[in-house]
Amino acid sequence: MPGYSPAFKKDIEERINKGVLKVAGQSPASVPSIKSAPAGSAGSESMRNLQALGRMKTGKMNKTELAYSQYLEAQKACGEIAWYKFEAIKLRLADSTFYTVDFFVMKASGDLEAHEVKGHWMDDARVKIKVAAELFPFRFIAVQKKSNKQGGGWKTEVFE
Repeated sequence: MPGYSPAFKKDIEERINKGVLKVAGQSPASVPSIKSAPAGSAGSESMRNLQALGRMKTGKMNKTELAYSQYLEAQKACGEIAWYKFEAIKLRLADSTFYTVDFFVMKASGDLEAHEVKGHWMDDARVKIKVAAELFPFRFIAVQKKSNKQGGGWKTEVFE
C-alpha cells in the first residue's frame, strides 16, 4: 500500500479490529492485517473497500456536504452568492481522469468557484484539485467543517 504512512495504516487496522470501522463486504475477522499485507493482496483490496465507504452514489450528499449546502443556502439568502449546484460539472483532467466538483458556485459578482467539501483529505483528491486549478479558469476552494471545540464554521483552503 504505497502512499500511506505506517501510522495511518496502524490506526485503520486498530479501528477495524475494535469494530469501530467496518470494511465493505467483509467481517472484522476476515479482514487481513493492513500493515503486513503485501501490495496486490487482500489487504490492498481492504483499503480500497475502506476508501469506497466514504463515497456516496452520484447526486447524493453525505452529512458534511448536506451541512455545507445549508451554509450555501444561507449565503444565497444574504445575497453573497447568486447560485450553486451540487455535482453540476465533471472536469476532464487527463485521459480517463476526471474530477467532479462538489458544489459549483456563482458569487453575487458573477465569479465562478468550485467548492470541494472534505471531512478528510486523501492524497489523490488533493492532487486532482491542484491539477484542476491549473487547468481551469475559476477558483477552487476546499472546505472542511470545524468542530464545535474549534468554534464551528468552515475552514477554507484556496487553490489557484
